[in-house]
Amino acid sequence: MGNDAPKPESEIFAEELSRIERFYNEKFLPENAWTALKPRPYLYLRQRQRRLREALLEHGLDATDKLRNLSVLDVGSGGGTNLAWLVELGADPSRLTGVDLVAQRVSTARERLPAANWISGDITQTDVGGPYDVVLLIAVLTSVTNQDLKRRIVDKCFSLLKPGGLLFFYDFMTLSEDKGTQDYKKLTYEEVDGYFGGRKARWFKRDLLKPNLAEKITTRFGVTAAEMLQAMGIFNIEASFAHLRA
Repeated sequence: MGNDAPKPESEIFAEELSRIERFYNEKFLPENAWTALKPRPYLYLRQRQRRLREALLEHGLDATDKLRNLSVLDVGSGGGTNLAWLVELGADPSRLTGVDLVAQRVSTARERLPAANWISGDITQTDVGGPYDVVLLIAVLTSVTNQDLKRRIVDKCFSLLKPGGLLFFYDFMTLSEDKGTQDYKKLTYEEVDGYFGGRKARWFKRDLLKPNLAEKITTRFGVTAAEMLQAMGIFNIEASFAHLRA
């Protein structure tokens, strides 16, 4: 008999997660391309923070006492930037949890915001507590090339929300199927809506200025000028935000 039996799903997922961890440790983190000290990443970060703040306000989280009582999980929490922003808005760090596959990023986040709860591991297999009022899934799925694993991650996010809880999503999108690379693949809106399972999302599409133009404007005229151009939407890319209720 041959050895062509399909690999079990658990083995496929383990290989994918190992690849992601290797990519971040060997390429993404050493390059440090997304530090907010650089003008374009800072421009993009400010827009993401703006959308997160707007989403909280739109869902009635418009007072300090409401934010203090908010429990939040950040999936793919990186160095803790998203949860640090929530603390600035008034959230209680002891009610915030971040989980990331890459141990080095978790260590960085723990140093930055020691009062929050930081967990190193695979979100689909790791006990992260909950349920939560808010789950953040920001720039995670483009690093996952296996569609079944992407669906598993989103399903886990919804399962960790309280009834009526809020999912905040952001990633780089495309209008048609993107070939991508072994480490990165843009998402289609149809694909993501499928992961949302019929839940109605409020989208902010084409929300970030084109990278080459963003570099030119921020370097020559500053971030504020780039934000004004970005707000017009004419020269933006399919980097999109969405928020929706569980």
